[in-house]
Amino acid sequence: MQRPAEPLDTAELAFRGRRLVQISSLTMAGLAIIALRALITEQWNDAAIMGAGITTMLLCQLMNRRGATESANLLLVFALTAMVSLLMWNGEGLRDSALLTFPAVMISAGLLTKPAHVVRLLLAMLAVIALLLLSTLYGMRFDTRPDALANRALDTTVILLISGFAVWVMVGDLHKALGRLNVQIAQYAQSQQDLTHLSQHDALTQLPNRLLGRSRIEQAMAQAQRNGTQVALLFVDLDNFKAINDSLGHTAGDDFLRQVAQRLRDTVRQSDVVARQGGDEFLMGITDVTQPDWVSTVADKVLTCMGEHFVVGGTEVSSSCSIGIAVYPHNGADFETLLRHADISVYHAKDAGRNLYRFYDASMNTRMQENLQLVAGLRTALARQEFVLHYQPVVDIHTGRLVAAEALVRWRSADGSLVPPALFIPAAEKSGLIVDIGEWVIREACRQMVAWRRAGHPHFVMAVNLSPVQFRRGTLETVIREALGDSGLAPDSLELEVTESTLVQDSEKFILALQGLKTLGIRISIDDFGTGYSNLSYLQRFSIDKLKIDQSFVRRLMDGPPERAIVSAIIQIARSLNLTTTAEGIEDEATRQQLAALGCLQGQGYLFSRPLAAQAFEHEVLLPGLALPAPRAPAPHPAPPSA
Repeated sequence: MQRPAEPLDTAELAFRGRRLVQISSLTMAGLAIIALRALITEQWNDAAIMGAGITTMLLCQLMNRRGATESANLLLVFALTAMVSLLMWNGEGLRDSALLTFPAVMISAGLLTKPAHVVRLLLAMLAVIALLLLSTLYGMRFDTRPDALANRALDTTVILLISGFAVWVMVGDLHKALGRLNVQIAQYAQSQQDLTHLSQHDALTQLPNRLLGRSRIEQAMAQAQRNGTQVALLFVDLDNFKAINDSLGHTAGDDFLRQVAQRLRDTVRQSDVVARQGGDEFLMGITDVTQPDWVSTVADKVLTCMGEHFVVGGTEVSSSCSIGIAVYPHNGADFETLLRHADISVYHAKDAGRNLYRFYDASMNTRMQENLQLVAGLRTALARQEFVLHYQPVVDIHTGRLVAAEALVRWRSADGSLVPPALFIPAAEKSGLIVDIGEWVIREACRQMVAWRRAGHPHFVMAVNLSPVQFRRGTLETVIREALGDSGLAPDSLELEVTESTLVQDSEKFILALQGLKTLGIRISIDDFGTGYSNLSYLQRFSIDKLKIDQSFVRRLMDGPPERAIVSAIIQIARSLNLTTTAEGIEDEATRQQLAALGCLQGQGYLFSRPLAAQAFEHEVLLPGLALPAPRAPAPHPAPPSA
């Protein structure tokens, strides 16, 4: 079965169309000259043939313009062959100069048609030569030298065969070269397309990268400006990607990110934009927003889909995300401003507890700038040594004897005012500066304690608060060892206070650090007990020495039986586990007496002393010796009003 001819590609067809116009135009010019000569010499047959040839060339150009290029090319070469054959018939036959046109026609056929058509054209030319030879030999036409016709026909046939073979080979090579060139062009175009895709898309998730995402969101913003609509930019930050990546490995982390990308795409319309900003951050552009509720609906959908379980590497994991939202044009007239405000919003969403979204408002930017200034001030304070320690006594709640002092860091700014700890401690923890500040606190507290010992003051314990960030840094044990070694303080004179939230981290690094500290002989107490994750198992697991009852319970102690029951339960738990209890925030004698009656052992608060600078602590607490304040007589009840 004959294989169907392969269609020409667009580029080759256009090339042949251009060559058709060039060859036909040149041919028409030549035919016009010959026709003019024929008219002058009154060779009417030749003139008619030239006219027919010119008409055929015009027809070929018309067919080419209408898209029938292949048919026009075939018509051109075969029409030229027929025209030359007629000229030879009317002229000198095989000795006619028109015979020289055959090779040129074959070359044109090689440029304009397929190799099979070149072969057919060659056969047609050979048939014309044979016809001329036979017609002359049999007297159908006259020739002046009929005896030489056979030799001339043979020579012409050989020349045409050689020319035809050469053209056929040339055309074949040309087609192969064009085919290879077309393949290379296609490969280059595909490479360019792939490079463009790689430069504009994230290789892992196949989402638009930050550059393409920005471009598309800016286009949506321009369209929104024309249409009077809005564009919402959602900054999506995964809450626990690091934990998944660290626990399951980077391959599982990559799979998780791909699933996240697919879920985000599924929550929005085709016209909306989803791009990967980098790491565990994604951008979503909600276009053509006409109602603010649309944005909240999309944000709720994102939180819901991210809250559903993921299956990563055969393991089912839970995740969540925080979203910051900024709306064009209200929250920014350009992309950079919109992105910055969305980033600020996601920061506040995380700060508010994560797994929620926050719309931007101007107060967020103010708070962010204040926080940046605060962090910068903390760095300066470290360099200028503006931090000081104040000490608050911890006493035996029954005898008033000093048993410990809690070291509390204070920041005395350049103007001499004290910056509230509630303001700068959270900023120090978020920025990581709490590690450097905490190291200074430990060293200074140990140094001061040794100085008081050398001054002959009675024995008591120095308590220092620790931040979870210090444990995560992994150098806490080394810092404490060095502080004890440099100061000469005995380990049993140092007590470290950690919060419940720090204990429940339960990471290997934290467990090893705590065990190392206990091995040194340092005491461990739980600060603000009852306000976090009151898991009793860690009280024994980590060999805790003391529970500090949070001041929020102590201040409500006298409000009624339910409040007393909570404090009593904490004290009983500590007693059953052989732990010491310290009540924080004791401000009046009635509360102290009630705590003593419930079995609490130690206390601290304004009833005994405010936090004092080192010198004031020495003069007001150590030198005179701290004693319980005298009991206050209960106020007399007012007399009932007279009738």
